[in-house]
Amino acid sequence: MSISKSKPVRQFNIDDDQNAMTDFVTEFTTYEAFLDSQISEIDQNYLQDSDIAREFVELGYRGIGHAISRKDFQERKNRAEFILQSRRQGPIRIISDSLTIIEPFAKELALREEANRTTRLLTIIFIRNRNNIGHEISAYIDYAYRLKFEDFTQFFIGQNKLIPLTTDLSFYNWDTHMCTSNDTNNFHLLSDVNGIQFRCEHDRKIVYVDPESKHYGDGTTRTSINAIGYLQIILYNSSTSLGTATSIQDYIIDFVNDDPTYFLFLFQDHYLRRKKF
Repeated sequence: MSISKSKPVRQFNIDDDQNAMTDFVTEFTTYEAFLDSQISEIDQNYLQDSDIAREFVELGYRGIGHAISRKDFQERKNRAEFILQSRRQGPIRIISDSLTIIEPFAKELALREEANRTTRLLTIIFIRNRNNIGHEISAYIDYAYRLKFEDFTQFFIGQNKLIPLTTDLSFYNWDTHMCTSNDTNNFHLLSDVNGIQFRCEHDRKIVYVDPESKHYGDGTTRTSINAIGYLQIILYNSSTSLGTATSIQDYIIDFVNDDPTYFLFLFQDHYLRRKKF
């Protein structure tokens, strides 16, 4: 009588080891694929049902020995993707670090530049202003997305204004009633009877931008900014599952050696020395 060899179960120290975490990206594209990797041939032959076998793994009775929910898997996968992206890209260049910034609006975006470039914080900018022919226009802007494709140097030093575009998350011309909407790699626009909502594509959290709302989403804060040259500016700052801060203030730790021109900035569990404007 022949004895079939059982399929080895792939083990991951996913809680502590960064190399193991990156295996979620390279080996498993879906949660179901991860569950299947933890099922032995003996389990499969005994249970005779793939869905039941997956449930056993999901509950922690098979495989790595403790339960990992679909949400946990996605959060770990996002974290692993962030680690891989950081390794490929190397040090992230922060444009505002080397600039003298004076205007309040530019200062607020400069303070959030690094966090948005690393997607630990995602900022949706609402701008209401007038275009060059006097029409009132407004837009919801994905700051992190714009940073990837635009050079913000002239904006930071006060030479250019931030202009709403038809390619932003949402654009509206109040005179011509022209309206456009677009998804980015960070946000998906949701239609709702109560107004516009955006779903973060990194952690599936919803950002509520209804001006009458007192709740803007899990881990999301709302900041109004008064700036010359704009009719209205509002920042919706949403912390992602890649970080633990609920607002930009949570990243600021302390001054460096009592030097008022620098502060400590908490990023990826490391303290970075950053210039204070």
